[in-house]
Amino acid sequence: MSEGTPDLLKQKKKANFWYKQKKSQFIRDMYKKIYGNDYPEEADPDSFVTMTDLHNIVKFLNVKPGETFIDIGCGRAGPGMWIAREMSAKYVGIDISEIAIELASQRIVDFGLKDKAKFLVANICATNFSDNYYDGAISIDTLTYIPDKMKAICEIARILQSDASFVFTTWETPATASDYRPLLRKAGFKIMIYNEISNWEQLQHDFYEKVIEFRDILIRDMGKDGSLPWIKEAKENLPYLKDWRRIFGVAKKK
Repeated sequence: MSEGTPDLLKQKKKANFWYKQKKSQFIRDMYKKIYGNDYPEEADPDSFVTMTDLHNIVKFLNVKPGETFIDIGCGRAGPGMWIAREMSAKYVGIDISEIAIELASQRIVDFGLKDKAKFLVANICATNFSDNYYDGAISIDTLTYIPDKMKAICEIARILQSDASFVFTTWETPATASDYRPLLRKAGFKIMIYNEISNWEQLQHDFYEKVIEFRDILIRDMGKDGSLPWIKEAKENLPYLKDWRRIFGVAKKK
């Protein structure tokens, strides 16, 4: 999928619509109530990443201070910049949403990463980065939304140095990918860790139920346009969570 194709333009439009909407404090409070101390409040994620996930990414990313890792589908980039600060690493975030990249750039100072972080609008299936460039890569809850997963994973492998780690969280679903390991191996990765995240289903289920239960409050706080992505996602995904698996993975480029 190249730049400017109808599929990519559709993805960009959808992503821009999502990030254009301001998250209400009510949404943040729901996350905090459900996830408790495992909610990464400072990172203020737009996904279901937890403090446990972030600490595990730091543990397994294997990037040294001063080295550079890339965040695939960074969004507003709070989790990625939190990780970069913890590791004293340099950080590059890419996303197809221009609005997400603009919002992410505004948060650099919040994490003390001036001159250590930068953001680019880019298509992960064709980044134009040099071969063997990055010391590591992360992707938080993004792979499941990329239509051409094989092409994306091959591109990640191409831009990573040998022995560099790719650490990710994602969902296995019947509609997207039932197992990412064959794709990773075909792209030239060795699987180091591939585990279902504990208790993810109950937490995500509870969050979606609250979104639906308090939809009127969300509409009042965020307007119909602002609340629509949250309510739509909750209604569409809630019935199918039992058929999904949420994965924490670590793969090393051979």
